[in-house]
Amino acid sequence: MPSKTSSIKKQIILHDIRQVGWLGVLYFLALLLILPIHIIIQYSNPQAREFMEKGNLFLYIPEIQWLLSITVPVLMGILLLRYLHKKQTSDFIHSLPIKRASLYHHHLVAGLAILIMPIILNALILLGLQAFSGIGDYFNMMHVFSWLGIILFLNVFMLLATFFTGMITGMFSMHFVLTYILVLLPAGLALLLFANMGILFIGFPIEYYTNIAIYKFSPISYFLYNFNPDPDLTWIVTLAYAAAGILLYLAAYWLYVNRRMEATSQAIVYPFMRPVFRYGVTLCFMMAGGYYFHVVSFSFAWVIFGYVAGSLIGFIIAEAILNKTWKIYSSYKSYLIFVVSLAVILLAVNLVKENYENKIPAADNVEKVYFGDSYSYTGNPEDLEPGTKPLFFTDKQDIERVRALHEQAIDAPKADDYYEGDLRSTFIVYELKNGKKVARSYTYSLDDSAELKSLQYEIEGTNAYKYANNAVFNFNSDEIYGVDVTSNSMKQSSTTISDPQLINKLLEAIKKDIEIGDPQEDSEQTQTYSFDFLTNKNQGSSYYASFDDGDKNTIKVLQEAGLYDDLKVYPEDISSIDLENYERDYSITIDDPEDIKHIRDHMVYYSDNEDSYYVTFHLNRGQSMQDEFSIEYDDLPDSIKTQLEE
Repeated sequence: MPSKTSSIKKQIILHDIRQVGWLGVLYFLALLLILPIHIIIQYSNPQAREFMEKGNLFLYIPEIQWLLSITVPVLMGILLLRYLHKKQTSDFIHSLPIKRASLYHHHLVAGLAILIMPIILNALILLGLQAFSGIGDYFNMMHVFSWLGIILFLNVFMLLATFFTGMITGMFSMHFVLTYILVLLPAGLALLLFANMGILFIGFPIEYYTNIAIYKFSPISYFLYNFNPDPDLTWIVTLAYAAAGILLYLAAYWLYVNRRMEATSQAIVYPFMRPVFRYGVTLCFMMAGGYYFHVVSFSFAWVIFGYVAGSLIGFIIAEAILNKTWKIYSSYKSYLIFVVSLAVILLAVNLVKENYENKIPAADNVEKVYFGDSYSYTGNPEDLEPGTKPLFFTDKQDIERVRALHEQAIDAPKADDYYEGDLRSTFIVYELKNGKKVARSYTYSLDDSAELKSLQYEIEGTNAYKYANNAVFNFNSDEIYGVDVTSNSMKQSSTTISDPQLINKLLEAIKKDIEIGDPQEDSEQTQTYSFDFLTNKNQGSSYYASFDDGDKNTIKVLQEAGLYDDLKVYPEDISSIDLENYERDYSITIDDPEDIKHIRDHMVYYSDNEDSYYVTFHLNRGQSMQDEFSIEYDDLPDSIKTQLEE
C-alpha cells in the first residue's frame, strides 16, 4: 500500500510547545490565583465573605486580567515567530520540505491552543465551584461564559495582531513595538487628529469626539473600559473587531507566503510599507509637537514651530530605524515631500476654516439644541453630576437665543483655564430635523463682551436652565429621608432635618428662590450655607445645594423652624478679628464693632493679591471655622490702614 504523509507536522508542534508552553503554564497559574483561588480564599474567611460582591467575574482584579490579556498573547506570538528575526534559523526552517502556508497555520494553531487552554481550564474550575459549592451563590454560569467570551476574544485578537506585525518586520524589538502601535494607532491617531483640529478650528469640540469614540478605536482601551462588573460591549464594535481579526489573519497569511526570507534584520520587510511607516511616524510626531506647544503657549506661531520641529524629529527617528543608522542626510528629499504635502493640507484647511467656524444652523432646521458645560449630554446617569439632567431647548425663542450667543462666542477671544475672571466653557449641540448634529465648544470670558454676558445670563436665567442644573428639581422628595444644613461662613455649625413635612416645605422654598434668582447677582457671598439631601437610593447617595442670606423663602422656613439663628453669624457674635499679612509675618487683632462690620461686609473667600490680608474670626457664640477669608488693602477701613502704616 502506498504510504500517506500526514499534513500535521508533529515536530513543528513539539517545537512550538517547547518555545511557548511555559508561558501557557504561567498564564494558567496567574488566572488561577486571580480568580478561583482568590474566590476560595475570600469565601473560606467568614469576615471576608460578608464583603464579597455577587456578579461578574471582572470584580476580581480586572486591571491585572486586562494586562495579562494584552501582554501574554503578544509575547507568545513574538516567541513563535522569533525564527523570522534570525537569518540562520530562518534559512533552516524554510529549507525544510514544508510549505509556508502549512508552517503559518501550525504556528498559529499551536499558539491559539496554548493561549486558549489556560483560560478554558480556569473557566471549567469556576463552573465546578459554581455547581458543587456554596461559592456558586456569588456568580452563575452566565457570568462564567460572559467572562470566558470576553477574555478569549481579546486574547485571540491580540495574537492575530502579533502574527500580522511579525510578517512586516525582521527585528525582534520592532515586532514588539509595532504590535502595540498597530492596536493603539486608530485611537492615538484619532486623538491627535481631533486635538489638532481643535487648534485649527475655533469651536471644534475635542472632548465631544474623544469621549464618544476614542476608547472604541483600540481593543486595548475598549476592553479596559469593559473589564468591569457591568461590561458595555456593543454588537457593532464587537463585529468590527471580529472582522478586523479575520483581515489580520488573511493579511498575515498573504504576507508570509510572499515574504523575502533574506530580510531578517530589516525594520520593515516590505518596500511598499516603508513610506507608510516613515510618513506615519513623521505625521504623529508633527501633530504631537504642535499640540504640545499649543498647550504650553496658546500661540499659533509656536504651534507652527511645534509642527516643524515635531515632524523633523519624527522623520529622523523613522529614517534612522529604517536605515539602522543616523546618517540620513541623503533622505532630505523625502522630508521635503512631506513638507510640501503638509503645506497643501494646511492650505486646504484654511479654505474650509471660515465655513466651519461660522456654520450656525437656521432655527427652522433645528429640532432641539443642547446647551451646557458637559460633553456627556446623552442622559447617561453615570456621566452626569448627581441631581442634574441634560438641557435641551425646543422652543424657537430659546433656540434663537442660543444661536445669538453662538454668534458672539465665535468672535470672543478664547480664554485659557488660568483666566481669573467670569469664565464660561459652553458646549452646544444642534440636533437637526434631518437627523444630523452640529456640535461646537467654546471657552470665553464674560468680561470681554457685554452682549455675550447679557445673552449668557439670559439663558442661565431661564427656568429650563435652572431646572436642569439644580438638584432640587430632579429628584423625588419621597427619596429624601434627611437634610444636613451646614454653615459655610465664619461659624462651624450644622443641623439635620428629618421631619418629612419640614423637608417638603424647605424644598418648595428652595425652588422658589432658584426660580426668582438673578444669575447676574454677585455670587461671591461669604455668608453662605449648604444642604445635603440624603437619599435612600444608590447606596446612600446625596444631593448638594447651596444658599445665602439673599434666599428669602429658604431663610424664612429655617427661621420658622428655629434653625437659622444657629447657622448665621450676627455682628454681636464676633468678639474679634485677626488680620495677617500675605507673607504671614505680621498680624493685628481688631475688636472695634464698626471695623469688624466693615471687614465682614468687604471680605472675600480668597485673594491672591500680595497687598491682601487673611481674616480669622473669633466668636462669642459657636465655634469659629478654621478656614480663612481674605480682604484687600483698599477695602480695609481707614482706621485699620492707619494702624498698619504705623
